[in-house]
Parts: sequence; structure tokens; C-alpha cells
Amino acid sequence: MIRNAYIEIDDGFHVVCESPPDLAIHEEDMCIVNVDGIMEYGRVKKLTECGSACKREGERSHVVRCATLQDQAKAQENALMNKMAAETSLAKAKQHGLDMCLVRVRYSFDRAALIITFTAEKRVDFREMIKELAEELHARIEMKQIGVRDEAGIIGGMGPCGRSLCCCTWLHHFESINAKTAKAQKLSMNPAAISGSCGRLRCCLRFEYDQYVQMSKGIPRDGVKVECSAGKGHVISSNIIAQRVKVQLDDGRMHECPVSELK
Repeated sequence: MIRNAYIEIDDGFHVVCESPPDLAIHEEDMCIVNVDGIMEYGRVKKLTECGSACKREGERSHVVRCATLQDQAKAQENALMNKMAAETSLAKAKQHGLDMCLVRVRYSFDRAALIITFTAEKRVDFREMIKELAEELHARIEMKQIGVRDEAGIIGGMGPCGRSLCCCTWLHHFESINAKTAKAQKLSMNPAAISGSCGRLRCCLRFEYDQYVQMSKGIPRDGVKVECSAGKGHVISSNIIAQRVKVQLDDGRMHECPVSELK
């Protein structure tokens, strides 16, 4: 039975690899994987069976072996090498006057490649920088430009809920988010109130959006004329989750009631 292994590499980067059926591997095991021809060291976060229909396609990423003590020692050594490579890369970027922010610099497990992740407002010509780094560090240089949401996921932080940011713990695929999701949940449209640490709309606005849309179908919009047990009036506000509305009666009184009471 062929299995898919979801591997976490370097606290944030995730990859799906094929695990050989004869390899004894379990969740939370450290292992060595081949990702597009590059050897990486990571932790197994999840294993799923894909059956005999799941065949290898070309050079699909796959698990090579479970990590040995020697592998773990090399991974710790790589962590120190990453810091040195980051300092060198930052110095080269400043030397060439490149307007870019280095987010993460790390070696592959076999140190054959140095992956530099960065953000930039404009297009950056880093060809000379790559050439000099390759000669100095004796590794293939890979430059990866990311957006502000991915940057927040790598750097991490605390959300307004008091927990670690979703993007640096479990959320690895971003869906489209716009102001409509905030309006549907009747949230304040103040940018400071609905923006995350990355400066974009919070990812959590998307989680319950579909539920809010479904639950709001039976609730009259603000300003709609209604009749309730206290008399006639118009809706001035509503609580979608509680399924209640506040009605201003024609005589000026305020009355709050469940949606089921309205006519």
C-alpha cells in the first residue's frame, strides 16, 4: 500500500512525499526526503494511504529513509551554517544595493542548495548576487520571492485571539479574502480591526464566512418593515449567530426578539 507523507521542513515549509510501502515510518518521525532532486530533513506530520492507484509520476518527491543519529547531528550543524549563510547573503544584498528583505536563508540537508526566501516591492535583479554567493558558498542558489502573508507565516507572532498565527501553525494554503467577508459578519470596517499582522485582511474572516451567509438568509436586512409581538416597526440591527433582531417600533420603542417571531 503506497502512502503519502506530509512532511514539515524547517518550521513552515510543507511538502507531500510518497512513502515506500516497506518503510516503517510513523507520524512525528524525523526523516530524509528527496524533493525535486534535493535532499531535505523534516518531520512527518501526517500519513495517508492512497492505494495502488497512486503511482509515481516522474521524479515525484519521496521519503528516502528515517533519520539516523548522524542525520540529526548534521541537521543541527546545518542550523548553524544557515546563520552564517544568512549573514553573507545580507551583506551581498547590501553590497549590490538590492531593495529586498531576506525572510529566511537555509541550506538543503545535503548543502547542495541554498534557498533564499525574500520579499520585495519591485522586481529585483539579483543575478550578480547569486553568482558571487555560489562561488563563495559552493552551493546552488535558489531565490524565492514570497508575499506578505507567507512572510507572516514564516516569522510568526500572536493573533488578537491570543494564540499563535494560523498561518504559522496549520494554515498553509490561503484563500481569497475581501471586504465582503467582513461585511457578511457585520464586523467593523476599520482596517486596524480586521487586518492581521501582515497588514492584509485576517485569514480567520474566511473560516466562518459560509456559515454566516447561510444563517443570514432568513434574517431581514436593516431598514426592512416588520411586525412582531410588540407591534410594527423596522429592523435596525441583527445578531446572525443568535438569530435575533432589534426592531424600532413605530411609536419609538426598541424591541429585541428572535427572527422566528417576525412577520
